[in-house]
Amino acid sequence: MKNDALIIDDLHHKYDKRENSNWILNEINLKIENDELLGLLGPSGCGKTTLLRLIAGFEYPSKGKIYLNNIEISSRKKILSPEKRNIGMVFQDYALFPHLTVLENVIFGLKNKKDRSRVDYLLNVVGLNSFIGRYPHELSGGQKQRLAIARALAPGTNFILLDEPFCSLDMHVKLKLRSELPNILRGCNASGLMVTHDPQEAISICDKVAVMNEGKIHQIDTPINLLNNPKTIFVSSFILGNNIINLKNTGNSFMSCLGEINSSGLSSNTHINKMSISPKFISIKKSKSGGAKVISKEFLDEFLIYKVSINDNILRVRTNINNLLNNGDKCSLSINKNSHYFLYPGAHKVYL
Repeated sequence: MKNDALIIDDLHHKYDKRENSNWILNEINLKIENDELLGLLGPSGCGKTTLLRLIAGFEYPSKGKIYLNNIEISSRKKILSPEKRNIGMVFQDYALFPHLTVLENVIFGLKNKKDRSRVDYLLNVVGLNSFIGRYPHELSGGQKQRLAIARALAPGTNFILLDEPFCSLDMHVKLKLRSELPNILRGCNASGLMVTHDPQEAISICDKVAVMNEGKIHQIDTPINLLNNPKTIFVSSFILGNNIINLKNTGNSFMSCLGEINSSGLSSNTHINKMSISPKFISIKKSKSGGAKVISKEFLDEFLIYKVSINDNILRVRTNINNLLNNGDKCSLSINKNSHYFLYPGAHKVYL
């Protein structure tokens, strides 16, 4: 426990206190170690912001406890006020003081405003040391977000909450700033929790990622383990962008809209009913006798992404940009050799 910056123990929450109302958060358990950045990832409405508010101290949990640096800060009967938690907050809209300069914004939360050593260090780290006399409206979006991070860390904060911190930035600024964030936190010996709905954002910079949907955490793992071993269908779909396909157990094998599926000795397991396969592992070929039809297409970097209808399934297929098909074209689909897919329940990984 001594190496844990934040511990959330069996946390439940709902705003409607009636007995039969649904939980907004259900059985949330997670740990963030010292100097660790954890990404809280999930779609809109899954409960991310509610969990952020509970950690910040804006809400009482319905059940469970939250510990920060081994101190209980939230429970149903006890809550430490937000200003006493020593937690820094970074919002997607920056929430800067427009009438204060860069320097004054960073100094604002300090008890001893004469000691500028940490402020000067942070302004240098975030690259704003030559802009200390400017006001927020004179800064770019990336500079504003750097300022918000510096202000959150200035009072000696060693834990920081980031709520979709890069969503309002253009792509080039976003990529640069998010690559800098882990180094900024490490330089201040700070841990953090970053809320995002962007899988690429979480995987690219976070030490661990907690994948959340409908108030529950499906998996907490390193980015590599999430990509290689998604434990649930939702993680497989949301993180990897995989197609989810229904399976029919024929007794000795499984059938899908892509044909017979190799179950690697799992055919006797009647509980398996779905497969998850990446768009890049499906081949598409124009065919007048094919059972599939192209619905739409889009360019993605050097690839084409086709949306294809087949046997009441809608699949996404990634292919070479020279493999040109038009909307409405009939086509045939097959699974590539030297690929893999997952079978659920159980997250069985099958190699071809």
